[in-house]
Amino acid sequence: MEQSWYWRVGFIAAIALLCVWQLVPSFYYFRLPPEKRNTKAYTESVPRWAPSPGARLNLGLDLQGGILLDMGVDVDRAVKAKVTRRADSIAEYLRDKKVLFDSAGTGAGGSRVEVKAADLGAVQSTVLSGFGDMVASRMEGGVAFEFKDKVLQDLRQKAVEQAEKVIRNRIDKWGVSEPDIKRKANSQIQIQLPGRQDPDEAKQLLGRTAQLEFKIADDDNPVLDSLQQKFPHCESTRAGITLPVPSGGCWSPERVELPGGGEAARLMVVGNNRNELEKTIEEKVEPLVDPQKDVIGIGETTIPNQAVPVSYYRSYLLRAKTELTGDYIADAGVAPDQDALRRGGWVVTFKMSPEGARLMGKLTSENLKRRMAIVLDDKVESAPYIQSQITSNGQITLGSGRSQQDQLNEANQIALVLRSGALPAPVTIAAESTVGATLGPELVTEGTRAAIIGLAAVLLFMIVYYRASGVIADVALVLNGLLVLAIMAMIQTTLTLPGIAGFVLTLGMAVDANVLINERIREEMRAGKAVRVAVQQGYDKVFWTIVDSHVTTLVAGFMLMEFGSGPVRGFAVTLIIGLVASLFTSIVVTRAIMEFFTRHDTARLSV
Repeated sequence: MEQSWYWRVGFIAAIALLCVWQLVPSFYYFRLPPEKRNTKAYTESVPRWAPSPGARLNLGLDLQGGILLDMGVDVDRAVKAKVTRRADSIAEYLRDKKVLFDSAGTGAGGSRVEVKAADLGAVQSTVLSGFGDMVASRMEGGVAFEFKDKVLQDLRQKAVEQAEKVIRNRIDKWGVSEPDIKRKANSQIQIQLPGRQDPDEAKQLLGRTAQLEFKIADDDNPVLDSLQQKFPHCESTRAGITLPVPSGGCWSPERVELPGGGEAARLMVVGNNRNELEKTIEEKVEPLVDPQKDVIGIGETTIPNQAVPVSYYRSYLLRAKTELTGDYIADAGVAPDQDALRRGGWVVTFKMSPEGARLMGKLTSENLKRRMAIVLDDKVESAPYIQSQITSNGQITLGSGRSQQDQLNEANQIALVLRSGALPAPVTIAAESTVGATLGPELVTEGTRAAIIGLAAVLLFMIVYYRASGVIADVALVLNGLLVLAIMAMIQTTLTLPGIAGFVLTLGMAVDANVLINERIREEMRAGKAVRVAVQQGYDKVFWTIVDSHVTTLVAGFMLMEFGSGPVRGFAVTLIIGLVASLFTSIVVTRAIMEFFTRHDTARLSV
């Protein structure tokens, strides 16, 4: 008995010390003013012997303030992108099957694939045999293929699911503690970011589509040579374009390498304002281009060797087909730009997945001496010449017409969103609000005060009613509270206002378990049994009653955590942790203390 008791008490003491040690970062966190808690001052204040500063209690949006965003996913854009990719797949499939056709592209606003051919029957039967998720209808001179209704519904649902996953990944890599992300009706996603107070930064990170595409430049196509009649000529030097350029844009020749060897002069349109240049290209340039074959891309170019970097926007003639996307990127990072002409700066480096490396190797080997445009969010970041086969690694060169710090910030953001994945479609901010931090401390103070007052009243009642055994129950109750807070800090869960309610509720259930035990012991003693026997039989007979009550409540808690969200989930997590702690303290801790004081039949214990 004595040796066994010492082992149990030693274990309980170790648990208590471990709880105190685990709560050290939380103690230093809450002793700081709210404006300094998420800064370097907090990490420097935590002693080195304590757990990691991140292993602390986190406060929810209702307690510390933060950002609330409702983001809408443009599911129609995702469907159009799928239709565009399917058009390329259908064209390739028809070529493989040796079926003749004139053209294959999107139509009706991007909602369907239109194939024009002489033998419409052969095209229709071949496509439907290879793509069973589509339906066909005849049109003048061709066949139109559309996705089935169920397929479209699944595409829209998956677009929202993928957007939610990407947003969650970005927030996790951003370092926000315990965000709350949930889907709502009408393709919307609600996001709560506790502790964040800059909505612009959140919108810039979460709203960036980060669609990375690799397209081959159609430099040997002279379709834009007639632009000399529609634009004034740009004054140019060996280093680039002389700025400022006309507000409506100007044309300039560009020396490009041809795939068969040699060079040619191709025209590009230049402007100093992207919005104005886009409007001009839409009105004067795009009518000259066959949208089934080519598209116009816009990129930013910086004039080197300037005291202050000067940049302009220019056009690229690109093939319409997207050869490769950022879905095949395995990792991305930031590195210094080694090009001396850009006077330092930063680039985004990326590494392809094994499948992406295979596709990139095939793409670059088939297009040697051509330019491959790297397009990020509809902006041509760079268009280097393919000098040799490229497989697993590459880089994105950013425009350098700004400070190195701004460029570094943008490079880090691009690398982050590439690592966490691109959004399947653009998202829009439907609603935003910033929850002030002034309400949080008041709620914490009031909630803490309520918990302390309630706990003190319970402790006093137990001592008055059960006397010595009440003191033992109070010791277990205090340890129960320490266990709950320590476990929450260790797993870095979030404490919300409903969570405080769950914490108080578990303390009440712990008291209820001790009441059952003490009353059972009293009954055994009234039956004339010795104190030691009464304690042992009291715990044995009430054991399954306590377990049953806790297990049934645990089941309810797990259901709330699985299907609930936000405040309900916070309540469920605290409840589950509290129930586990209550089982340990009421059955193990109090029994160890009771059995020590009643180890002899002659011992007297007031129950």
